[in-house]
Amino acid sequence: MSEPLTPIQPEIVPAPTGSGTLPYGLPDPSDRPLLPAPRAVRIEAIQHIAIRVADLRTAESFYRELFGMEVVWRVRRSAERWEYLPADFDWDAGLRTGIYPQYVLLRNGPLALLLQFAGRGTVFVEPRLVHLSVRVAPETLAEIRAEVLVREYPIAQSDEHAFVFRDPFGITWHVTDLAVTAPPDR
Repeated sequence: MSEPLTPIQPEIVPAPTGSGTLPYGLPDPSDRPLLPAPRAVRIEAIQHIAIRVADLRTAESFYRELFGMEVVWRVRRSAERWEYLPADFDWDAGLRTGIYPQYVLLRNGPLALLLQFAGRGTVFVEPRLVHLSVRVAPETLAEIRAEVLVREYPIAQSDEHAFVFRDPFGITWHVTDLAVTAPPDR
């Protein structure tokens, strides 16, 4: 007859002196995680946050003023390629001619917002947050892609340096090992 197994007791990390009290008496690990990550995943930066909006012009103006952001580019789909609109794009002329951006990328330091035009008068029944984009180390990209494939999460797009998938909680992630650069031939 074998001896009964003794359950492993998790290490309890005491809360640092002077820290706030968390609900249910949960410990406050301060600057260290409660549980170590099982593997090294190197997230280098939030690439961008993509938001669907019904009024692209108003959203661009709002975020530029609120966060002091600059327009990196405005882009629209033309046939089978993306067309970058000029820096001095005239919104009123765009409405009259039908040449209107589908995406606007705004940036201030590490914060980048990708505004996606959903259409005027759109009633949002889905979340406005389109996806989160993170930049990771190349070896981490391969690890995360493998994990996503093994777990059979839906993949919407995939290429050598990036892929897009939806997690089990409905969040769409864009994972890349490339930094955002200025569009070619501005």
